[in-house]
Amino acid sequence: MTNIYYNLGRKVGASINKGKWYYQSAFGSEKDAIKAELAVGRELARNIAKENKIIKDPSLQNIIDEIGDQLFRKVIDKKRKYKFYIVASPDINGFALPGGLIFLTDKLLKKIYDHKDEIAFVLAHEMMHIVFKHPMERIVADYSTNVVTKLLVKGGSLGMLAKQVLANLLKSGYSQDKEFEADEYAVRIMYSAGFNPTGAIGLLRKLESSSKNNLSIFNYFVSHPSADERIKKIESIIKKRKMKLQIQIRSEENL
Repeated sequence: MTNIYYNLGRKVGASINKGKWYYQSAFGSEKDAIKAELAVGRELARNIAKENKIIKDPSLQNIIDEIGDQLFRKVIDKKRKYKFYIVASPDINGFALPGGLIFLTDKLLKKIYDHKDEIAFVLAHEMMHIVFKHPMERIVADYSTNVVTKLLVKGGSLGMLAKQVLANLLKSGYSQDKEFEADEYAVRIMYSAGFNPTGAIGLLRKLESSSKNNLSIFNYFVSHPSADERIKKIESIIKKRKMKLQIQIRSEENL
């Protein structure tokens, strides 16, 4: 999301200015790491809210929250809570911040708001990034723990390093393996929660066909593998796990 990326890179110098959060995430206990993730995610969310309009639409927010809660009930690890935001943007995209904060653009939701299975896939995909710690691991991995430790010992602000790390997190996305991992478990958990897994395929095909004439939709694929690759793997997962395509609740499929 061009504007959001730009504003983050320009404004979030103070977002992670307490180096202890990096330290806890890289070296602390699981409890410390989760606390670190949430602190970083909240600070980033505040910066996003300062530079972009957060949409306050109760009816739309309720739909997202209900779907998110339905998915969350199937997540075994309840240590992280999830909060969903709608941000005004000309781009079609969604992204996860450390700690359980998930943003969807209003333009993305306008294309899928009446298709709950498609919304479920978007939310589940971003939730799985958080479950597998992809956002925070990416932040820590981009810079060696040695460099981070030196900053902490000196007690200084991360300053420009924070700007670079945060901008890189949102612009570059994750490796294909991590994206496929998020896709696989997103499909599994949405099916477990009672959503039709083919909603994932429908969403990807819809966005891919529209992207040919709409560059804003292309942004959704910038940090993701191609739609064709993702669809093939999702179809393989549905077939391998013998998922029935009608909507139903499967309590035994908790993740």
